[in-house]
Amino acid sequence: MTKYCPRCRIENPDDALWCDNCNTKLLEKLEINEEIQRSEHSKPQVVIPSNYQVPNQSRKIVLKVSAIVFPIFLTFILIMIYFNNVTSDFTGINCKINEDFWFEGNSLFTSDGWTFTITKVRDYTLDGIVLALNTYSKNDLPYRPINVFSPIDLVIGTGDVKNNPETYSFTITSFRDRYVYWEFRGNSQENYNYFRSHTGNNHIIPHNEEVLDELATNLSKNNLIFLEGSLVNLYGTRDNEHYTWNTDTTIGNFHCEIILLDNITISSSI
Repeated sequence: MTKYCPRCRIENPDDALWCDNCNTKLLEKLEINEEIQRSEHSKPQVVIPSNYQVPNQSRKIVLKVSAIVFPIFLTFILIMIYFNNVTSDFTGINCKINEDFWFEGNSLFTSDGWTFTITKVRDYTLDGIVLALNTYSKNDLPYRPINVFSPIDLVIGTGDVKNNPETYSFTITSFRDRYVYWEFRGNSQENYNYFRSHTGNNHIIPHNEEVLDELATNLSKNNLIFLEGSLVNLYGTRDNEHYTWNTDTTIGNFHCEIILLDNITISSSI
């Protein structure tokens, strides 16, 4: 009987003990060799399509985590923006004259590269009460170059709003985009009209270090204040960027005054 090599399947003579081809010990019976072949061919075969791609488990995990983390992060950002907008408490001023901004004649320069031309509209004084205030920083978002040198807005009431503030029931609902939003809770149309025409949001540009120091250390809500300075318009450039900021000239009716402030007198609260 022919002997077959179990390794290379080569036929060998009957009396051969070792394969002439690969030197493997030979089987004595063909049936054994055939059984080996049958067992090998009976193994299940898995066919994988040529265009099949193994799923990227890491990518799935990242997508699942992102789907959970991103909404939480977005919610946190919205909450921070909300509380920043509705605050009317003093949170500090951290800008410095001759470091973050400085004046040269009718020009104002900022440390981040802006040059503003200041145009005086008229001399201005304002005697009133601080109904609310909000501070700004050069790091606030969205970015505005004016935040560098105008670090505070004052909602000021004049006339009877100053002298009898308890007559007027209102709530500051938000500071947003350098505007103030408020809600009048009284049911008197006359009081509403008076309050509207005798309050205003004032953007303050400290013209010297003394004014900046007073704003930073001694000012708070409900203070009586007297302001002296100028109403101004500003036009700024930085490379190909432009920024225009114009003042109103009369307090009230939701308009905003931009005050280049030379002097400030702060009295105790009512």
